[in-house]
Amino acid sequence: MEEIKKCIHQASAILNVEAGVMDTNGLIIASTDAKKEGDTDSASRAVMLSEDTFSLTSDKIYMKIVMLDQVRYIAYINSTDAGSRTNLSLLGEWIKATVKEHGSDAEKELFTKSVLLENELPGEIPIKAREFKINCNEPRLVIVVRTDADDGVHTLDILQNVYGDVQNASVMAMDETTSIIVLDVADEISSDHDAFMDSTSQAILDSLNNEGITAYIGVGSFVSTFQQIAKSYRDAMLALRVGKIFDKGNYISKYYQLGLGRLIYQLPYNLCQMFIEEVFPNEAYRSLDEDTLATIECFFANNLNGSETSRELYVHRNTLVYRLDKVKKNTGLDLRSFDDAVQFKMASMVRTYVEYLESSRDNKIR
Repeated sequence: MEEIKKCIHQASAILNVEAGVMDTNGLIIASTDAKKEGDTDSASRAVMLSEDTFSLTSDKIYMKIVMLDQVRYIAYINSTDAGSRTNLSLLGEWIKATVKEHGSDAEKELFTKSVLLENELPGEIPIKAREFKINCNEPRLVIVVRTDADDGVHTLDILQNVYGDVQNASVMAMDETTSIIVLDVADEISSDHDAFMDSTSQAILDSLNNEGITAYIGVGSFVSTFQQIAKSYRDAMLALRVGKIFDKGNYISKYYQLGLGRLIYQLPYNLCQMFIEEVFPNEAYRSLDEDTLATIECFFANNLNGSETSRELYVHRNTLVYRLDKVKKNTGLDLRSFDDAVQFKMASMVRTYVEYLESSRDNKIR
């Protein structure tokens, strides 16, 4: 309906008489005179009963708009001048082309979603893709944008505006909280992939943040053909999940930067529990206070460098040594030892994952 209204409103700048489109029941859905929209034209019944394409009354010409061998709409022009029938014919063709193009876009989006969700047979994808003029032999990248349900529609509008003039990009909604961007990255194949992903995802986040929308972005992997976009989509979704668990303060998660989180996410729950009990017997980690935990985090961030950690925390070196000794006493792990530090880091991440799985109130991204 909106596409038809756009056509009629654009036609108002060309025609000097009223023109519009109604449904087969006579309800005017678009008119160059906006006040007429929503009114009913009683002549529609006679027009539909007529076997002719055009019908005339004392002051109007009507034309049936036939699509797929069925009358879908009735166009009219409030004039019976010699050129009115020609103008009405042109208007009808314009509307048919617009509706057909809009329908093709919707079908193309539906097909792309079907490929993303792996609901298409691999051998049929290239055949169907040709119908929508999709080049299957160019590399793609899928980016997933997750927001609150209340911001879903606004997010989709913003992303469509950002990529509206980009021919090699598709933006679509998978559900009320999730928008998908499928980028044709043929022009970026020779460039730095990591830099492209970083700049593109950050630009998307900035565009949404500027509109007051909080978003989480998952960036998939480069794939070489359109048939493989399902893999990039899976990778982007995995990036969202792993980022949600292990890096809650980060709004952008990239598949190629998941590190240990990707490995831990694949571990079975029972194995994770066994590992935690082995490294932290009797839940030894619960004895560590917030100051000690903050010290551990800073110590790891500074690559086990005590001097840098003391300076960043504004504490005396002896205070740092005391806290690290406390960790060793409570857990049996000396974080100044590389092997013990690796064990502690791994066990902490596994514990975070187990807590995520056990949290019944958490809205897990699955």
